[in-house]
Amino acid sequence: MLHNSARPLRTLTLLSALALAPVVQASEVVTSIKPLQLITAALTEGVTSPEVLLPAEGSPHHYALKPSDMRKLTDAKVVIWVGPGLEQFMVRPLARTDAEIVTLRPDLEAHLHQEAEPSDHDHHDEHEHEHENHVADDHTEEHHDHGAGNDPHIWLDPMNGLEIAQQLLPELQQALPQHSVQLQQNYEAFASALKQKERAIAEELAPYGDAGFFVFHDAYSGFVEHYGLKQLGYFTVDPARKPGARHLAEIRQQLEAAKAVCVFSEPQFTSAVVDAIISGLPVAQGELDPLARSINVSAEGYLDYLQSLSDSFRSCLAKKAD
Repeated sequence: MLHNSARPLRTLTLLSALALAPVVQASEVVTSIKPLQLITAALTEGVTSPEVLLPAEGSPHHYALKPSDMRKLTDAKVVIWVGPGLEQFMVRPLARTDAEIVTLRPDLEAHLHQEAEPSDHDHHDEHEHEHENHVADDHTEEHHDHGAGNDPHIWLDPMNGLEIAQQLLPELQQALPQHSVQLQQNYEAFASALKQKERAIAEELAPYGDAGFFVFHDAYSGFVEHYGLKQLGYFTVDPARKPGARHLAEIRQQLEAAKAVCVFSEPQFTSAVVDAIISGLPVAQGELDPLARSINVSAEGYLDYLQSLSDSFRSCLAKKAD
């Protein structure tokens, strides 16, 4: 008798607990990688919180979606990615969602350079040939071809970041029409703040245009070329593949000949290779992250990311100025 009377009480308690539990809602907007999430978050501030598919420890070149990722895709209204030139892991899964898919052009040109206010930091002509002396892998990755104008890491040029926001705005307004005015206001605030940040970073980096450096991964041409920095080469095209002994010897020779002041590693890969190759050389070591892993997602997140890149470059390249 006691057992039967207690059952409704337990059921009522369970229902009460479920009623008090937070309701997990699917995100209306999903991005493939965090830099796109940061730009989208600026536009959707106060509207919705975009989610990201690639985890902090993942690589867009070598990732496989989990069932939870597929649920994000199928539940979303808008899915944003760069394109097959970067996120091969997205190609087949995107065929299984009814969401509006926004593909950012892999050959995106920074057309808005012409709209930005003129500045005296434009050293593009001076350094336009600095990047021809790349230290590339012996084997070219077809899905990660960084030929001229074909670098898929388009978000690293701040003016491309602005053009990405321009491309996203009408797509988001169409998917979330009840928030159209808010999205427009958010875009205008983002565009204004980004142009201001771009000018500030240009002033910060202007003294370091002649300081040569090597990067671990061929991903930074957008930022480097926009600010007229002197990249001498890179260790690898695909960060998941370590260069061989012969290749490392070639890099060492180029480091000695080029008199680079800095070599940059990346947080998700061991720096042992970099440590070994600069051993005994008067070369500083810095760190760059192409995927903004440590940046908090907020309306200011993309600006914070650009600032973090500027801080990393200045910290390491300042060795020459000392």
